[in-house]
Amino acid sequence: MLNRYNITMGFYEPSLFHLHIRGKGNLRDIKSWDVSQKSTFLHEYIHFLQDITTIQGFNNFFVLGEYFRYVSRKVEQSIAKEIYVPVNPLLADKNVDQNWKVSENIFGTDEPVECVMSYYPKHVLDLVDYNDGKRIPLNVVKLNCFDSWGNSKEVTFGTLHILEGMAKLIEELVYPCYVRTSPYNPYYIACDVAEMIIPGIRFAPFTLIALFDYALQTMNPGWNFIGYLESKQRNGYDAKSLTPEIVYADMENYIMNVPSLGQLKFAESYEVFQGGAEDVMNEYLGGIWYLKNIENWYKKILLRSRELRFKHFHFFQELAEGGDILENNLFQELWKMFGTPLTTNGDYCFDFISPKNVFITKEELINVYAMMQIHQVFLSNGVYTCPIRKFCQKKRCALFVQKVDKQCVKQPWERESKCYFSIWWKFKGFDDIEIVPSAK
Repeated sequence: MLNRYNITMGFYEPSLFHLHIRGKGNLRDIKSWDVSQKSTFLHEYIHFLQDITTIQGFNNFFVLGEYFRYVSRKVEQSIAKEIYVPVNPLLADKNVDQNWKVSENIFGTDEPVECVMSYYPKHVLDLVDYNDGKRIPLNVVKLNCFDSWGNSKEVTFGTLHILEGMAKLIEELVYPCYVRTSPYNPYYIACDVAEMIIPGIRFAPFTLIALFDYALQTMNPGWNFIGYLESKQRNGYDAKSLTPEIVYADMENYIMNVPSLGQLKFAESYEVFQGGAEDVMNEYLGGIWYLKNIENWYKKILLRSRELRFKHFHFFQELAEGGDILENNLFQELWKMFGTPLTTNGDYCFDFISPKNVFITKEELINVYAMMQIHQVFLSNGVYTCPIRKFCQKKRCALFVQKVDKQCVKQPWERESKCYFSIWWKFKGFDDIEIVPSAK
C-alpha cells in the first residue's frame, strides 16, 4: 500500500479506518483545499461511511476479526510458542474459512478494461455451513469485456464495483467532471451494467445511489445488484418509474437468511452484523485499559451510524445533492457525528478529527491502524514492513521520541523500543511468540 501513496489521488483501506489523500492534506486547512483535493477526500470519506453504515462493511470487519480471533487462539494454545506463517485462513475452521472464501469470491476484480459487452451467472463453489452441515451454492456474475486493445477479458463483478461506483457517482455529482479521469474499471463499470438491464438508468443518478446502497446491505452485492434490477425490469419498471423511494422500501423489507438465526428483515440483519463487528473489535482490544478510549470511540460511531441509517435512509442521496463539502449541510453534520478516520497524506503526516463529544486523540487512533495491521503478520511469509514507519520517521509521534530502525521494514514485532506496533503486540501478549516462516 505504501507504494501507492504518491501515485494515486487517494484511497481508503476498508475495515482499517485509514484514509489517504495526496498533497498537504491537513484537515484543519480544508477551506484552502482545491477542488481536486476536496473531491478526493469526499470519495474516500464515502468509503468510510460505507464501512460503518452497511452490512457489507460490518461483514468485512467481522471476517477479518474472526480470522484474527482464530490466530489468537492458536497463539494461546501454542506449547512451543512458535507460530508458522502464513496462517492460511482457507484452512481454518469454525466457518472462518467459509467466510473468507465468500469474501474472496464476491469482491470482484479490477482488470483494466474499457467496456462491458455482456454478463452471465457462474457457480463458483459450494460452501459448507459447519453449524448444520448444509451445502450452500455460491454464485457470482462474470462480465465479458474488451480492453483498450480490443482483447476480450473476463471480469468478476462484485463488491468492489458497487463500492467504487457509488463513491465515484456521488463525488462527480458534488464536483461535476465531464471527462472520465479515473479508470473505467472499477469506477464506472457498475453503472454500465445497470444500464444494460434498465436502459436510461444512468440518467437517474439518485436511483443508482439507492441501488448501490441496497446492494451493500446484502451478502453478495454484485449478484444481488443484478438480480434486483432484472426482477424490476421483468415487473415492468423503467428508468423513470424505478425511484429511490421504491428501492429503499424494498431494502427495508429485504429478507436475509442468516445462519442459525433464520430469515431476518433488514433492520434485524443490520443489527446482527453490526453486533458481530462490535464483538470482534473486543478481540483486538482485549479489555486493555490503555485502549479504552478506542473502544468508546468505536462504540459511539456504531451507535450513531445505526441511528443515522434507521432515521435517515436517504442520507447518501442528500450528501450527493448538498454541493461542495464546505457548504454541504449533511457533510458538516456527518463530520461532527463521526469525525474522520486516521488520515495520512503524501508528506507522511498523520491527521484526525474526533467525533463531537468523543474524547480520543490522534496518537490514540494511530493505535487502531497499528493493531489492524497485526493480522497481516500472520498472513505474511515472516517478513512484514510496518506501513506507518515513514510517518513515524517524518514526525516522531509515538509514545516516546525515537527513530525508526531496520526492524520496522523487516519484523516490526521484534522491535525492543516502544512504538505503536510493538506496544500493541506486547499488550496482546504476543511478545513471547516466535514467528517462523513455513518451509516451502
